[in-house]
Amino acid sequence: MLTYRTAQPADARLYFDWANDPDTRQQSFKSNPISLETHTAWFTRKLADPNALLLIFSNEAGQPVGQVRFERTPIADMPDEIIIGLSVDARQRGKGLASQLIEQACAICRKKWDAVTIHAYIKPENQASIRSFERAGFKLSGESGKFGNSGQQRPCLLYLKTL
Repeated sequence: MLTYRTAQPADARLYFDWANDPDTRQQSFKSNPISLETHTAWFTRKLADPNALLLIFSNEAGQPVGQVRFERTPIADMPDEIIIGLSVDARQRGKGLASQLIEQACAICRKKWDAVTIHAYIKPENQASIRSFERAGFKLSGESGKFGNSGQQRPCLLYLKTL
């Protein structure tokens, strides 16, 4: 059983290490390494943002195994868009934890923001994420150009789950 807590300022370095993991960077829409200064400023803003929810999950031994982040974009006269992002510690990959993190985090998100639709944007080649989100009940909605790198015409996949 995984436990969770909300991220705290002292977690900045843990998030930084997860964000700069080579496999995580490869699957991110912006794949360049992130500087500690840039990350710390971003992390501080997100912790203070009422439209962001950053969660850290730990295993039975109390070791952090990954993080899930939700970012809500309130849009006038429309349902909010809530985007999910996650990463699993490199030493914990291949254990089926990602789908557990997603399922538990979505339940927490529902408690915070009620009935919502969660949006997961995934690179088509990221088969591990696709499988994890599908196991967690997300359905392929189609392709999206929301997160393309400059000069990249290849769209990403949009998976949705209504809570």
